[in-house]
This record gives sequence, structure tokens and C-alpha cells, in this order.
Amino acid sequence: HTHTHTHTHNLIKEATVDKMSTVDKMLIKGIRSFDPENKHVITFFRPLTLIVGPNGAGKTTIIECLKLSCTGELPPNARSGHSFIHDPKVAGETETKGQIKLRFKTAAGKDVVCIRSFQLTQKASKMEYKAIESVLQTINPHTGEKVCLSYRCADMDREIPALMGVSKAVLENVIFVHQDESNWPLQDPSTLKKKFDDIFSATRYTKALEVIKKLHKDQAQEIKTYKLKLENLQTLKDAAYKLRESISQDQEKTGTLKIQMQELERNIQNVDAKIHHTEATLKDLRKLQDQISIKTAERSTLFKEQQKQYAALAEENEDTDEELKEWKTKFEERIALLESKISKLEREMSDMETKSSFLEKAIIQNIREISKLQTEAEAHMSLKNERDSTIQKLFARHNLGSVPNMPFSNEVALNLTNRLKSRLMDLEKDLEDKKKSNEVELKVAWDCYMDANNRWIDIEAQKQAKVEIKNGFLKRIAEKKNERDLFEEKIPNFNLAHIDEREKNMSIEIERKTIQLTEREFESNIHQKQSEIFNIEQKIKALTREKDVMAADSDDRVKLSLKKTELESRKKKPKKIMDEYKDRIRGVLKGRLPPDKDLKKEITQALSALGMEFDDLNSKSREAEKEVNMLQMKIQEVNNNLSKLHKDMDSRKRYIESKL
Repeated sequence: HTHTHTHTHNLIKEATVDKMSTVDKMLIKGIRSFDPENKHVITFFRPLTLIVGPNGAGKTTIIECLKLSCTGELPPNARSGHSFIHDPKVAGETETKGQIKLRFKTAAGKDVVCIRSFQLTQKASKMEYKAIESVLQTINPHTGEKVCLSYRCADMDREIPALMGVSKAVLENVIFVHQDESNWPLQDPSTLKKKFDDIFSATRYTKALEVIKKLHKDQAQEIKTYKLKLENLQTLKDAAYKLRESISQDQEKTGTLKIQMQELERNIQNVDAKIHHTEATLKDLRKLQDQISIKTAERSTLFKEQQKQYAALAEENEDTDEELKEWKTKFEERIALLESKISKLEREMSDMETKSSFLEKAIIQNIREISKLQTEAEAHMSLKNERDSTIQKLFARHNLGSVPNMPFSNEVALNLTNRLKSRLMDLEKDLEDKKKSNEVELKVAWDCYMDANNRWIDIEAQKQAKVEIKNGFLKRIAEKKNERDLFEEKIPNFNLAHIDEREKNMSIEIERKTIQLTEREFESNIHQKQSEIFNIEQKIKALTREKDVMAADSDDRVKLSLKKTELESRKKKPKKIMDEYKDRIRGVLKGRLPPDKDLKKEITQALSALGMEFDDLNSKSREAEKEVNMLQMKIQEVNNNLSKLHKDMDSRKRYIESKL
């Protein structure tokens, strides 16, 4: 089909400007006062054709038709074509069709026919103008077949001036000038300059420069925009590299912190062992302290016993004073040595008690920290388990594929979260595409339905008008039948005998008059001819009335048959449209095809259902996005808590190391 129209276009455009183009004939039908039912053909003679006639004869209409055929421009004061086409009210129809056929020879001597068809329809409150068809016809010199080029395949308003070898501006402002626009050389300078530029084709160079400047400006703006986008992408790229580096550094720090946690756990175990050893030492010290107190009590008791025994001595010691002093000195030295040992042991016991109390406090604090860390670790594990279960539920609910076994590592959780986000974006995009597709299909179906409904309403209105016309004819026929019955009833009431007698008398009188007028043959001949002429005129009038009645009846019958045919075709057209869009409607309505009266309701319900489904999917997507954001916040919170725990652990480690 495309190849055929391309070949036709090439055939029509085969022209070289070697001589002038000439206009041969033009057919006008249904334009202004020209009857839409009759064809009026005008032949243009060479080298000159004069069009004369009184006011209102259609001289200006012929020029307007020539201009419209060649340029496609409506004449001034045409009210968008409403006053250019024959008025349907004057024709007594709901719509009138107009057509202009122009046959001309191109500059190459090729015969080309331009056909432009129009339609003016009387609606309920306004008239609607429509250009039905524009066609170019010519004869293929190779095959002798008639080829056509439609307005759907080419711009008719450009093709015809090109075939004539003149520009559209020359046709409008020089050759086919309307009488209302014939004084354009007297207009203001700017309008005059514009028209001369159009006539001499000077505007295309300025337009080309303007287009080049506009393209240069647009391309510069696009380059600037792309530079900004490139800078933005470079910034995003640098940020992505930084994020990757920070992620790798954080992962390295996480590994280092895990190693430090293991070392701290080993140190805590060592400290626990030292604490147990210190507690055993304290127990030994307490035993020694108890033994010291016991020995001190025994010493005091022995000293008292010694004093008693010394006081109870009856005899003095026989040792010399030097021996006693020596013995006393040795005893005092021994006592001093024992007292120094006792004080040393007491100091050691005090130090051990102080150290024990400090270690007990440190143990209690460390136990609290350990319990706190265990609680936070359990909360962290609970959040991770909740995160993993939520991710697993989302994957299972939306059929996003298989997931690894729980628990997930941070990298796996991040990858799964990114998959959820990408799936959410795909679903949103798919939802938008489906919504747009459904809206387009629904709009097309609804437009087709409204078009068919409007056509059906117009056909019903035309049918009603024809029914009213038919009822008028039937009423007239009934009235004529009633008149005929009345005449038939009156005929028997006349006196036939009186009429016969009168007829005989009249015959006798006629014979007598005939005898009297035999001498005057010319007068008798004149009267005879006059009577014959009168009878012939009466017969002609009767035949004319009969012909008019028959013509009116035949025209009405033809119009009625045409309208019936048109009504049938219009009735079939909605069915054809329904058949054409049946699959789409079934696709929208899930395989169902409702009747015509319920079609609008079903489509409206389907549209509301699609809107509800879209809202539901949109809410689900928002909920999924909220869940993903909550999971990310929880992951961030857990990471923050983990970093805080690592910092606290480092500070505790430094504190314990400083104390040890």
C-alpha cells in the first residue's frame, strides 16, 4: 500500500517547469447557493474567460472555489466553513455535502484532477463543518490507469501549487484574489512587506537563519544541560567510590574489632582467673589473720600466766644480771622481730583487702558491662532475626526468588534489600505502564463508543425526520382519500334525468348554433382551435401536476431508500467498531463482552476497579518501602550500637590494662 502511494506521488510530481499551467474545467456542487443535488460544470477558455452576471449569481463563489481548490484556504467571512457550504436548513436536510472538482494541466502538460469534498451537519444546537476528502487524480502514461493521491499520504495544499509551478502566496495574493482582500497593497508596511516576502519567497532564507539560530541555541542549552548532568554523575561516581572505600574500611574495621573482641574475651578470662587466684589468696590471708589473732590471744594469755608465775616465784632467779639482760635483749629482739612480721603481715593483709575490694568492684562492674553487652548483643541478634524474617516474608509474598538460609550476613542483607528496592521500582514502573496502557485502551474504546453513540443519535434524528415526512405524506393521502369518498357519496344525489335532458337541450342548441355558424368557417375554426388549445393546456397542466407529484413521490422514495440504506450502514458501523475493539474490551473486562446498554457502565466499573487495584498496589509498594526503610533504620541503629559497644570495649580494655 505504501509502495503504491509512493509510486502515485512520483507520477503526480513528474513535472518540469517548461510552460505555464492552465485551468480546464471546474465542477461545483453544494457550495453557497449552488444546489447540492445538481452538478454545475464551468469550462475555462483560453486565453481569456469572462465571468459575468447579476449580483448573487455566483461570480465570487467561482473565484473562491478556484482559490480553495488550489490553496486549501477558506474565503474571508466564511465562519469556519459554516457559511461556505450550502445551508442544510435551506435544503430541508440535516446535512449537506459540497464538492469542488478542478481539472488543470500542469507545467509539464499533464492532466491532473483535484477533488475536495466537504460536509455541513445540522446538530441539535449548532452546525458542524468537516472537510471529508482531498484527492489528486491523474493518468499513468505507462499503463493508462487512473491513479490517486489522498490527503492522508501528502500535503495537498503544497502539492497543487508545486504542480502548477507557482507558490501558494502568488495564488492567494496575485491570481485568485478575493474581492474583500483586493486592496492588500494599501495595507500597513509590515503586512505589505510580509506579503511581498511570501510572494518572492524571501522568507525561507530568514526562516532558515532563524531555525539555525534556534537549533544552535537549543544545542548549546543541551550541551550545558549534559555538562551539568556529567558533573552530577561525576559527583555521584566520586561519592560511590568514597562509599565503597568507606564500606571496605568499615568491613576491615569490623574484622579488626572482632579480633579485638576475641582478645578482650581472652583477657577477661585471664582476669577472671586472676580474680579467682586473688580470692584464694584472700582466703589464705583471712586464715592467717585468724591464726594471728589466735596466737596473739594465746601470747597474751601466756604472758599473763608468765607474770603470774613470775609473781608467784618464791625464789629469785639465780642468773646474773648480764645473763638476764642478754636474755632480755634476745627476747626483746625476738619480740620486735615478731612484731615487725605481724605489722608486715597486717600491711599485706590491708593491701590485699584493698585490692580485693577494688577487684570485687571491678568484677561487679565488668559483670554488669558483660550483661549489658550480652543484652545489646541479644537485641542486635533479635533485630537481625526480625530483619531476616521480614526479608524472607517479603521475598515469599512477592515471589522474588529463593533466599539463603538464615541468619543473613550484612552483605547478604544489603544485597537482598537492594533486590527488594529494584523489584519495587520495577513493579512501580510496570504499574505505571499498565495504567497508561489501560487508560489509552479505555480512552480509545470510549471514544469509539461515543462516536458510535453520536452517529446513532444523528441517524435516529434523521429517521425521526423521515418518519415525520412520511406521516405527512400519509396524512395527505388520507385527506385525498376522504375527499374522493365525499365526491363518490355526492355523485348519486344528482338528478341524472335532469342532467340527461339538459344534455339533450344543449346538444340541440349546439346543433342549431353549428348550423348558424356554418357560414362563418374561420370563426368556427378559431373557436375549435382555441378549445383544442385550452384542452391541450389543461392536459399539459394536469400532466405537469401529475409529473410533479410523481417526481416528488419518487424523490421522496429515493431519499427514503437512501436514508434507509444509510441507516442500515450506520447501524452496522457501531457493530463493526465493537467487533474491531472486541478483544480489547474483553481484555479489559476479563473475557466478558456486555451488551451495548451496559457497556458504558461496565467500562466505568472496570476503570474504577483498575483505579482501586492501582491504589492497592501503590499502598502495598509504600508499605514495602516503609518496611525496607525500617529495616535500614534498624540496621543503621544496630551498626551504631555495635560501634558504641566497640568503643566502650576499647575504653574498658584500656582501663583494665592500665589497672593491671
